[in-house]
Amino acid sequence: MSTIDMQAVKAKAELLSYDMVKIQRELKRIASVKCRLKKNPRLSTFNEEMTKVLQEEYLLKSVRDLVNGPRKNVNTLTQDEVDKMNAEEVIKAIKAIQSKKYHTRWLNDEECNNDAYREACRIEDMLKHRRESLSHSSGATKYEVQKLLDVLKTCKDLSTDDCIKRIEAVINEEV
Repeated sequence: MSTIDMQAVKAKAELLSYDMVKIQRELKRIASVKCRLKKNPRLSTFNEEMTKVLQEEYLLKSVRDLVNGPRKNVNTLTQDEVDKMNAEEVIKAIKAIQSKKYHTRWLNDEECNNDAYREACRIEDMLKHRRESLSHSSGATKYEVQKLLDVLKTCKDLSTDDCIKRIEAVINEEV
């Protein structure tokens, strides 16, 4: 299945109701089958089964791309695309671009002296600025929210005004 059979992709997408949760679940299932199969390379039908699994995986990835839109390669990100990313996407992209930086560091005789490395550094800087802007604008951290929940749990028997005073005390304590 080297070329994409769009009818097969659309049929599989319809079978999975164009639901990303179902598609991801199916991809995980196929990954598990593939992992188990890799542990038994001496199986008489190994090549045939692995071929079927790889074809199914390729089909599911094509379905995912059809539903989600194709994935953008981190090496070609623009500032507009970075500005639209959420925190989770930014963190994944930073990891990917740092890997790219590491692998392109010594492409020629001089360390860090090539265009691919400099481009990776530029993209990493954009991503780090985006991560900082998201962390400043996101409001409360999980720790702060957990602290407020703890205060609310202790306020069961208190009046609303007393509860608000305790929450304000926690907020002011963090500032």
